[in-house]
Amino acid sequence: MAFEKDQAKASEKARQVKLFAHDIHGVLTPNTFYCDVNGRRRFGFWHMDGFGDLSLKANGIKVFFLDNTSVGDEGFFRARELKLDKGYFKVTDKVAKLAELRQENDLSVAQTAYIGCEITDLAAMKSVGFAAATADAVDEVKEAADYITTAPGGRGPIREICEFILRAKGTWDDWVEKVTKMGYK
Repeated sequence: MAFEKDQAKASEKARQVKLFAHDIHGVLTPNTFYCDVNGRRRFGFWHMDGFGDLSLKANGIKVFFLDNTSVGDEGFFRARELKLDKGYFKVTDKVAKLAELRQENDLSVAQTAYIGCEITDLAAMKSVGFAAATADAVDEVKEAADYITTAPGGRGPIREICEFILRAKGTWDDWVEKVTKMGYK
């Protein structure tokens, strides 16, 4: 199924974003995990996605992991490493958590964004002002999205959507100049 999205409308919505939340499994990680003989899972993270999250934070946007499963120690480590505002795992009601985050940060629905890939993300996507889907998301998620990344989950969708948001806000070029002069960490 082909999905045409209005880029101008998506850009207008992205311009308002002040809070960005994203799923982990299938978005920040590919839809695979490694498991040893003792049942310990290991997940891989795409380095450039971290740059996306860091870029948003450095430009005044609050960033949250919001996942309905647990990613174990790697997820907690990655959230701390990126200095995220917070990571929430085993969330049973993403819509309620997003509402709570909006209230805590005195933000409107229009000022919040979420990216997902699976039908478990649909309600969250429909509860924000700007919704995005990964390139390999299921059709229902792509249909609900304002923007669909060209990158699949675990291979750069966070980096891509963060750049889209900063370009929409008109801050991308200044951010690139700043990073090239001093780095981003």
